[in-house]
Amino acid sequence: MIDPAHGGDDKGATLGGKLLEKDFTLALARELKKELLARGIPARLLRDTDMNLDVERRAEITNENHAALYVALHAGEPGNGVRVYSSALPPAAAAAGRFLPWESAQGGSLERSRSLIRFVAPALRKKGLRVSVLASPLRPLNNVIAPAIAVELAPGVQQLQETLKMRSTLASAIAEGIAQSRGLPGGRP
Repeated sequence: MIDPAHGGDDKGATLGGKLLEKDFTLALARELKKELLARGIPARLLRDTDMNLDVERRAEITNENHAALYVALHAGEPGNGVRVYSSALPPAAAAAGRFLPWESAQGGSLERSRSLIRFVAPALRKKGLRVSVLASPLRPLNNVIAPAIAVELAPGVQQLQETLKMRSTLASAIAEGIAQSRGLPGGRP
């Protein structure tokens, strides 16, 4: 499940003084989907139009569809490069009963999320990008049952045109990392 952040009334950051994050992430999500499909990996966009979708609903849709993997896409300041996030939760103990606590549903997939980052981050670096790997309580990562990461472009002082060119590079690198991770122990992300 590819989640282009923001949408509808939630415009997100403004990149280069002109481009809205919600538009950039949607275009990036479409390119990432094409890259994944070209590698034989099924992919779906959480939103394919400019619509309102809160973080609770994003996690619900992902979980309802039994997504094998969740990738949130963001762009914004401050900084320069790409930040790749996993949940900041501690690894979960075995769930008691049929239901997982909503705020820590990611706990059971946290190690696979972090393993995924170990493939995506080097693929981004291989494209010449500066990459920071972080753990964050970024929502809805904590609420997604499947391996879940967020990738955020921080264009810094780059011109808008460079940011637009960066979309293709990001999509290709993320797809490459996902494709390489498919042989992870514990299941296919």
